[in-house]
Amino acid sequence: MENSRRIFIKKTALGLFSIALLNPFKQLWALTKNEPTIPPSWEKLIDIARWCPTVHNLQPHQVKIISETEADLLYDPNRLLPIGDPNSIFATVSMGIFVEHLSIASSSFGFKVHITKIYDPITIKSKEPTLFAKLKISPNYEKETLDIKLIEKRRTSRTAYNGKALEQNTVEILKAQAKKFNQEFFHSSDQKFIDFIVELNQETLFEDLESKPNREELDKLFRYSKKDAEMKKDGLWAKCMGFSGILLKSVFHHHERWTKGVLKKMLNKRYKSSFDGTCSICWIGGKFENTEDWLESGKYFARNWLLLTKENAYLQPTGSLITNIRAYNKMKTILTPPKNGKVIWMAYRAGYSKTPTRSYRLGTNEILIK
Repeated sequence: MENSRRIFIKKTALGLFSIALLNPFKQLWALTKNEPTIPPSWEKLIDIARWCPTVHNLQPHQVKIISETEADLLYDPNRLLPIGDPNSIFATVSMGIFVEHLSIASSSFGFKVHITKIYDPITIKSKEPTLFAKLKISPNYEKETLDIKLIEKRRTSRTAYNGKALEQNTVEILKAQAKKFNQEFFHSSDQKFIDFIVELNQETLFEDLESKPNREELDKLFRYSKKDAEMKKDGLWAKCMGFSGILLKSVFHHHERWTKGVLKKMLNKRYKSSFDGTCSICWIGGKFENTEDWLESGKYFARNWLLLTKENAYLQPTGSLITNIRAYNKMKTILTPPKNGKVIWMAYRAGYSKTPTRSYRLGTNEILIK
């Protein structure tokens, strides 16, 4: 009996030891079993990610497939802004936005897309499609909180909003996301504050239009008719801007008519009315000194925008308040500044409106370099 008892204890102890020893391997086998093995095609990811926002809808990104899991990310210098963005800072931010959209698109297949190498900074001096970074598709073991359907749903709303401020819960979600990217998110629903920003934005827009180089660069980007927008599939379609194509074309081609008198007042009033119902102004602060900073800022802004979309809200960037030095300095006097050497690099109005018109995008075959 005693001998049988010893044998039982020995076998039990050995069994427990084996379970403890082999448990890590079981976890590893479980991971291996659940690990996605077939990555989505680059074509499939680009077809989704191409709907991401880019500065003035220029879509500078191009992709050259190297293998099933690797690709080169290039930029088209013809899709940069020599006047409005001479250092290609916001073109680089747009690249970060595009990469993050590729990654979100791949998440539904169990993968992620990330940059493994950055080459030279984007420059307006390039004469042909230029290599910018190397991309890789890898398995993703973290749960993605953003559904790829949000990419198609996302819009820029440049028309009147419904007078409702962002929900406090939405603001808290945006703040929490900002911390993950070492960014700071700010928000205000103070009407005097909003009126100041709207007035400054209007004033700055007309100031920029006084500059012939700025005006001529923008004129090349505007699509004054649906036919033009459908054919070129890029730029600023008048319908998305909430303006008549005929009116916009007259403003850019016969600018002198709109700089004084009744026509100037009419244009001012028409533009200002597009900001009716604005009850939320947001701004973002972060490190913004080099290519890596600009890419990270773009990745965060991509998620920021899609989080707003998830909450059925829209936004409209007030880009001129960032790129116009006089306006930027004036704006900074009333905005809460970020800490630890960060700078304000984005400001936008946000809220709720009718579903805006979606602008056109280049086809996947036009983004791919064979």
